[in-house]
Formats: sequence, C-alpha cells, structure tokens
Amino acid sequence: MAGLTHQEVQKRIQAGQINTRPDPHSRSVGDIIRGNLLTYFNFINLLLFLLVLTTGQLKNGVFILTAVNNVLIGIIQELRAKQVLDSLSLLVVEDIDTLRDGTWQKVKADQLVKDDRIRLKNGQQIPADAQLISGYLEVNESALTGEANQIIKNPGSILLAGTDITAGDGEADVIRVGKDNFSETIMKDARRFSIAKSELRDDMEHLLHLISIVIVPVGILLYITQKNLIGMRWDDAIIKTVSGIVGMIPEGLMVLISVALAVSVIRLSRQQVLVQDLYSIEQLARVDVVCMDKTGTLTEGRMKVEEVIPLLDTDPAHFQDLMGSYVRVFQEGNATDRALQEYFARNDHYQETDVLPFSSERKYSAVSFGEEGTFYFGAPNILFPAGHPAFSGLLRRYSEEGRRVLVMAHLPDEKTGGDLQNLEPLALIIIEDVIRENAPQIMQYFRQQGVTLKVISGDDARTVSTLAQRAGIANAQSYADMSQARYRDPASLVNSCAVFGRVRPEQKKALVQALQQEGHTVAMIGDGVNDVPALKAADVGIAMAAGSSAAKDSANIVLLTSDFGMLPDIIQEGRRVINNIGRSASMYLVKTMFSMLLSLYVIIFRKDYPFLPVHMSVLSALCVGVPTFLLQFEASFERIQPKFLLQSFRRALPSSLAVMVTVLYCDLLQSLLHFSDGHYYLILLSLTSYIYIYTLYRVYYPPTKGRKAVLIGVCIAIVGAFLLLHQMMELSFAFLDLVLMVPGLFLLPLLVASLHKGIEWIHAFIKKRYVSLSDFAARLPFHRPAANSANSRKKIWTRKENRL
Repeated sequence: MAGLTHQEVQKRIQAGQINTRPDPHSRSVGDIIRGNLLTYFNFINLLLFLLVLTTGQLKNGVFILTAVNNVLIGIIQELRAKQVLDSLSLLVVEDIDTLRDGTWQKVKADQLVKDDRIRLKNGQQIPADAQLISGYLEVNESALTGEANQIIKNPGSILLAGTDITAGDGEADVIRVGKDNFSETIMKDARRFSIAKSELRDDMEHLLHLISIVIVPVGILLYITQKNLIGMRWDDAIIKTVSGIVGMIPEGLMVLISVALAVSVIRLSRQQVLVQDLYSIEQLARVDVVCMDKTGTLTEGRMKVEEVIPLLDTDPAHFQDLMGSYVRVFQEGNATDRALQEYFARNDHYQETDVLPFSSERKYSAVSFGEEGTFYFGAPNILFPAGHPAFSGLLRRYSEEGRRVLVMAHLPDEKTGGDLQNLEPLALIIIEDVIRENAPQIMQYFRQQGVTLKVISGDDARTVSTLAQRAGIANAQSYADMSQARYRDPASLVNSCAVFGRVRPEQKKALVQALQQEGHTVAMIGDGVNDVPALKAADVGIAMAAGSSAAKDSANIVLLTSDFGMLPDIIQEGRRVINNIGRSASMYLVKTMFSMLLSLYVIIFRKDYPFLPVHMSVLSALCVGVPTFLLQFEASFERIQPKFLLQSFRRALPSSLAVMVTVLYCDLLQSLLHFSDGHYYLILLSLTSYIYIYTLYRVYYPPTKGRKAVLIGVCIAIVGAFLLLHQMMELSFAFLDLVLMVPGLFLLPLLVASLHKGIEWIHAFIKKRYVSLSDFAARLPFHRPAANSANSRKKIWTRKENRL
C-alpha cells in the first residue's frame, strides 16, 4: 500500500476528517485587545478626559496617559504570554510515522486524517482510533479505564486514541479522528473549558463592581456641591469633580495583576511549564492538598530488579546465564522485561527453540532452550496456584511489605505449553517501581509548607502504600482499597487515609469533591482520560506532557518535562506573584479609599475638593505605580493568606484615614493663616506623599536593599516632581510651609501605626467572638429568620461556641 496521496489528504482535511482538537485555552489577539481596551473604567476615563478638554485645562487630563499606558502594557504582556503559550502547546504534539505518497513521513498527531496508514511502536501513545493491520501490540488502556492491565492487540484489533503501547510494534489504519475518537465520547468535561477558581479575581470584580455603582452618583453630587452650593465656575467644578472620580479608580491595579500573572507565565515557560490559565498560578499557590497517582509522580514510571533469591538447589551462576539468554529473547518486551535487561547481562549461551510471549490474560511468558528445557516467568500465584513450600513463606513476607514478586520456573520439556503442575521454581525476582530520586525532598517540602499529599491509584492499595512510605509521604501507612464496599464512601476517608487504591475514575472525582467539602483547596495531578472528571473538579488541574490529550486539555497547568519535581517551583512562583500583588493592592486602595472619604466630606460639609487631577496622577505614578511595579518581582514565598481584599483594605485604611486627617489639618491652617492655594497644595501633597512613603515602608517590611533603593528613589522622584512641575501642579514655596509640615512629619507615622493597631484589635475582637453574622443578627430584636435559613449556604456571622 502506498498510503494516501496528497490530494486525498487535502480532500479529507476539507471534509473535516482531520485529527485536530479544539484549543480552548489561548485567547485570540482580538479578544485580548478588546478585553483590555473595552472596559467600563476605560470608558469612564475617556469621558472624564473629554470633560477636562472642555475646560481648556489640558494639564489636568494627564491621567489619560496612565490609562493608555495601562492598556498598552496589558495588551503587550498578554500577547507575549499568548505567544509563549501557543509555542509551548506545539511541544506536546507527537510526530507519527505516516505512509503518504508511497513514503513514510513524520506527521504531527493533530494533522493525521482518516484512512492514514501509521506505524506504531513500544512507548508511543496511540494518536487516533485505528485498526491494527499487521504486527503485535500490548496496550495499556488505563488512560480510559483506570485499570493498569496490558491488552493484547492482534491484526484486526481496534486501537483507541490516548492509550499507551507497552510492547511490540505494528502498522494500523486510522478509522476515526478528532471529535469522533472514542475517547471524546467519555470526556465531555474536558471540552467544557472553565477558568480556574480565583479569590483574587473574584475580590477585584466585587471591588470594581462596588466602585462602578458609587462613582456615578458621587460624581453628580460632587459637581452639584462645587458648582451650586460653593459657587464655583463650571469649569473649576468639573476639574474638582474629575479629581474626586479619578482618585476613586484604581486604574493601575487590574493591569498590574494581569501583567504580573503574564510575566509569571513567561517565567514558568522557561522551566518547561505550560500555564493554560493565568489565575491557576494563584490557585496553586493556595493549594493545601495535592492528589496524585504514583506513576510519574512518586515513581519514574519504570521498574527495577531489587533482589534475586535462588530457590532449592539453583546455581546462581547458571541462573545468571539463563536469564542473560532470556532477556535477549524478550528484548522488545514490556516494562518488566526492560527491568530484567538492566539487571542481567544479555548473552547468546542458549538458543531459543520455542517462545511464548507475555500475555496479560496468562500473566506469564515462556521460552524453550532445547535440551535445557522450558523456562516460565510470571506471577507465583498463577504459575503455582497451590503455592510451593520453597517460597511460600518468602512470598507472604514480601506481599505484606507490598512488594512485587515474580518467579522463574522450569520444565524439562523442549516446547512451551507443558503441564504446569510439574513446574519447579528456580528463583524469586523482586521487582519494584523506581522511586524518583528527588521524591523525598519534594515530600519534605510539602510537609514544611503544610500541604497534605493524597495518593490516588488504580493499583493495589497495599503496594502503593509501601511506595508512598518509601517516598516519605506522611500517614502513608493509612490506606483504603476503594474496590471494597466498606470504603466506597469517600467523605468518611479523606481525612483519615493518605493512600487510595483500586480507585475508579468516578471515585477520583468524588475524593476530590469530598476534600473540597472539608474546606481544602485541592490540586489534582493526572495523565489519563479517566482523570478528566477529577482534573475538572479540582481547584487546579495539573497534567503531565506524556499523558493523554484529554488530560492536557482539561488541566490548567501542563508539566512539559513530566517532572513532578517542578511543582514546588510553581507553587513558589504563585506565592511570589500573589503576595506581591496583595502588597501592591494595599497601595492602590489607599487612594481609592481616601478619595471616597474625601468625596463624602466635601459633599456633607460643602467643601472645596482638596486635590487637582494632576495631583492624583503624580501621586499614583510616583508613590504607587512605579514602586509597586519594581517590587512586584522580588522573592516572597510565604504562605498565601485568605481573604485577599479584606487584608488589603485593612493595610490601606490607616493611611487613608491619615490622609483625611492631613486634609483637615490643611483646611484648619488655611482658615487660620489665609495662605494661597499654592501653599495649601504644597503642604497637602508633601504630607500625603510622606504618608505614602511610610505606607510603602510598612507594607514592604522588612526593608531589604532593593526595597530601600526603591524608597530612596521615590523620595527623590517626588522632590524632583515638585521642583520641576511646580507650575503645572500649581505649587508655591515658602519657608513657613516647611515649618508647618514639621508636626505632620513626626505625628503622621504615629497616627498610621496607632490606627493600624486599633483596626487590628477590632478585627481580632470580631474574629474572636463571631465567625459569621447569622447568630449576631439572630440576637437583634427585629430579626426574622428566613424560611430556608436552615439550608442557606450564605452564613452571615455565628458565635464560635454555637458553631461547635
């Protein structure tokens, strides 16, 4: 057969009979541009800029440059991340030997078409549903079934996409491609792409939603107050109103978050980690339980001979010669045969006269060496179902230890297929999975970080438990065989057991959900189609590049080197970016909060808004934007704290209140001394900048060399801006101004620190007495319980003692 011609291939591509699969992870260029450009706050900024233009005071429209800069940075970084993501996605597509136009060619698996003739061999993953035409294959279909059995495939057998070839080679014709593959019918969850859960994203959406509701009515009231109640000219009233609204918008925060996450994607890509969802970096940083299979995580996915125990009167030297010839005969065998090849030296001492390949149905193989007789190799309970006194005690001991035992036995027959009742055991061979060299160090890291590990496997629970103990997993001696009826309720096991064996695909998902119901943030590591439901249910799904396409499509993160040892680095990267975003958010929220407080102050007491838009632009850029961007990339690997937004508010509130006190102080000075607006602005901006610098110091404590350099740079930049842009900022200088600032320089840090302690005390008091508002509300005289309060999931506040 010459295979398909070029024209036949093109015809099938046009008919949609190609093995491509949808890639839901990478946003298009248009989506990225629209997502960064067409936002509510960009529209508000544009509208405010147009209002400033009507006044002719263009200098107060500088804030639009910040908005434009934010949009450009966001687009550029997301496009860079998309480029990296798309290029890395290509790395997980395997090349397949394909017969086309009479020659064998390398074709990407996702470019195969229906009726292609392909060549398959040991170690490959079957790229599409096919029918074996010639050759012999042993296939591990655990990716579909969860059962680690080897299935014999002879000519005429159907091969299923996503399964792994463990022995043999052959040629096959593709019969189904793409969405028509059998695996697609059992992995609907994989195609329903959903973004990772994110407390960071949810909190920011709530904050922006709140600001978007407040900003319009407050803006209208500000204008009415300035224009009608105070009697300003319309253009001055617009400028003051714009200043108040601009201050409320944390214009750089969302961009900083997008940029920080995009940069993390690029940094992780250099370590061969494909992040398919930006926010999965955050979620993995919050993980406190990791669920995994043993293969590819605890183990390297290969076997190793640990010990050979001669039985009866077997001569060890003669046995070594026999095994050397045996491994020569089965050099293209399965994983067990490869382990034997690494242990025994291959030789030509004996020539085979008859060969019986290993079969998962028989669970043994055999080879005849003429007059030497026939040698059988397999499971002791299969070759010796009644046991044997030569090894029964040893077999019991090793089985209790969870180790895999195989036996080599002998018959004097010169052909295979003799009476197995006459077998004589020659030796026991102890074979074990190879534990990853760095597994103990990785497990120790997780223990130190308070992350619990759960091993979920389709293999024997006792064997997996032994491996887990050797790898250093805490509580690994506690295991459950999920095939037994008494272990079929995951909720009762997730806290007591660390190892789960004989787990079916639906049970994997149930275990993940049971852990989540216990309040845990769960990461699931999988590589097969049977892992898809659990990967989708987990807070963050992680797949190995060597795994099935379904698993990689479903996962938020793909380890391109299939190295579980990368996980600590990913967690640290997530913690670094989220901790630094949390600090940055505190700085941005200072302006948002004091702007809202000032707006209420101005409206209630009919005051002139104290800042100009240009003041807000300078403060945002020099005191917040530049320093937080520079400090965003420093090391910060401490554990992520919950309630991101609440913590940021608590850190920002003392400084916001201090700015309010500063405004009151400046208003008092102006009413007493009657100095000009230029002197007023100088004192106000100087003290406000001083509060920002002190806040920066507190938020990024302790001061490292890098942090000190940034603080000094901010001080120099502010002084330079005041001197060089004093006309633009409408500042006036006098020696008296410096004298009037002195009390603030001493008292403001004390005020901020005192307010911070007071807020923390109130928070601790509330946290100590109440964990939700329901009990507190129930004690109010006008409280009326809702009809469905017993089933409500929205707890308000409840006393701790009642919770117990």
